Amino acid sequence: MKSKTGWVLSVAVAGVVGFILVGCGTHDPAGSAAPAQASADETNSYVRDPIDIGDRIRIDLNPGTTVPLAPVETDIKGDGMINLPDIGRVEAAGRTPGELEKDIQAKYEPAYYTHMAVTVTPIVRYFYVYGQVGTGMNAKQFYTGPITVTQAIAAAGDFTPFANKKKVRLRRKSDGSTHYINCVKAINDPKLDLWVHPGDIIYVDRRIL
Repeated sequence: MKSKTGWVLSVAVAGVVGFILVGCGTHDPAGSAAPAQASADETNSYVRDPIDIGDRIRIDLNPGTTVPLAPVETDIKGDGMINLPDIGRVEAAGRTPGELEKDIQAKYEPAYYTHMAVTVTPIVRYFYVYGQVGTGMNAKQFYTGPITVTQAIAAAGDFTPFANKKKVRLRRKSDGSTHYINCVKAINDPKLDLWVHPGDIIYVDRRIL
């Protein structure tokens, strides 16, 4: 009777130990970091950050009349201007969509309409990657939504063998500030992987051999 009890206990202990070992064997410390998730600010940066020369925008004009105005879809010209019905040229580059909406509204009211609701929506925007990335030929990249520095570099063709991955520069279009990212560490620690905004510029320098 005692030997049978001992055999059952041995099997139970072995099962518990085996379960623990299997659990430890499947743990992957390198993959434990959660992927970066965009905050509300990063998600809204597409419509919050200033628009720039070369961006394509859509302007919806609603005077509240029975005859609606056709929406205007246009690229921002090299001089930073756009053309709109009645009011003509309007400076667009360097302004956020909200700022541009207020300016357009002020030009229409009350000279042309008693009330004019204006909505400015970016359609095509860009960020830029220079230096030791891909072929070095495609600096301008489409900005389609929240993207981090390492993701932006991958989209541009990834690092060349000569890239300095430990000191990548990110220059903000919004305030001109420069930030440095260690992309080797950022791969495993998403908190170090900064978000890229429309118009930002990424520089990947050549490493010292």
